[in-house]
Amino acid sequence: MVMWMLIAIPVILVFGGLGLIVKSPKNLILGKIMFEFKEYERGVVYRFGKYHRVAEPGWRFVIPMIETFVKYDLRTETIDIPPQTVITKDAVKLNIDAIIYLRVDDPVKAELYVEEDYRKAIEEHVKGRIRNLVGSMEIDELYGKIDHVNNQLREDVQKLAIEWGVMIVNVELISVTPPQKMVDAMQAEEIAERYKRAELQEAETTKIRIGAIEAAAGQLTTPTLNYLYIKALKDVADGRSTKIVFPMELTKAVEKLAGGIGGNKQDLASAAEKLLEKIK
Repeated sequence: MVMWMLIAIPVILVFGGLGLIVKSPKNLILGKIMFEFKEYERGVVYRFGKYHRVAEPGWRFVIPMIETFVKYDLRTETIDIPPQTVITKDAVKLNIDAIIYLRVDDPVKAELYVEEDYRKAIEEHVKGRIRNLVGSMEIDELYGKIDHVNNQLREDVQKLAIEWGVMIVNVELISVTPPQKMVDAMQAEEIAERYKRAELQEAETTKIRIGAIEAAAGQLTTPTLNYLYIKALKDVADGRSTKIVFPMELTKAVEKLAGGIGGNKQDLASAAEKLLEKIK
């Protein structure tokens, strides 16, 4: 019985210790040589300071004092480039803000082929390419070809980044801000253009209206025109005018109207005089 206990107790302790190691290796001594790499992570392992291997996903052993490693995340990440002042070909100062989307495809190249952190190296390269591209374009051309500039930046940066094991997903100019004086001038130009379009539209409308009146007037008889003439004078009097000067040909118009409709000129002239009194 005692013999079985002497054998069972060490076995239980050993398996219990292994269970604790698997559950939380970081809290034990073995946690210093056993590391977890998630599915999207890789480790570049050095042995005696020389590249040795890539640690794949899962639990991996690293020999203490002999091996070290650098962990890389293979997911897409973003680099927000701070705004920088760039001068266009036509000497306009612009504040340009950009963003980079990238991911590490080859952690060995990213670790060995870039003297400093690959993020910083790519950021500085993109800044330089933005200055070169924007400096070769006038401001109107730049605003009209933002997508072209984005594509050109991505292609140019990718040629360099691929040597570092990095894939450039996209590069975007998210803000291109001209000086405030130019913004004010552009707004004033836009307002003036709107007024111009409104005046052209009004002129076209007036032209159509005049054409319609001419077409209609061509079908009116002389008596009808005289009647409309008198009616227009009354409409003027019904308005806000406080003083009205009547043309001398009003009586003649009344006589023509009477003659055209076969009425008595004297009676109709009398009626016109009453109308004038009413208007006054």
